[in-house]
Amino acid sequence: MEIGVDELFQAKGRWWCHLLCDDFTPQGLAQLHHFAAEIGLPRRAFHDPDGQPRPHYDCTPEVRERALERGASQLTRQQLVEYLHRGRSKISPSAEKP
Repeated sequence: MEIGVDELFQAKGRWWCHLLCDDFTPQGLAQLHHFAAEIGLPRRAFHDPDGQPRPHYDCTPEVRERALERGASQLTRQQLVEYLHRGRSKISPSAEKP
């Protein structure tokens, strides 16, 4: 399993990015939650919107730097999409949200 952060983008007048993993199984998400806690992200920053699974944490630039220092991969937009595809491929179709 790999953990990564995407490029910074602006939304709601602030800079943000996403912290995610490429394994959406319960075990993979447990590792993502553990990593997030280690870099100081509260669980309330975790999101998994309706539709196809795309579990992630919203991060500030400061948290992004901590994630990179702790070993997260720096992802381009294309690599972010690849992470999402890999993560979805590791769960059964019945586990996906409608």
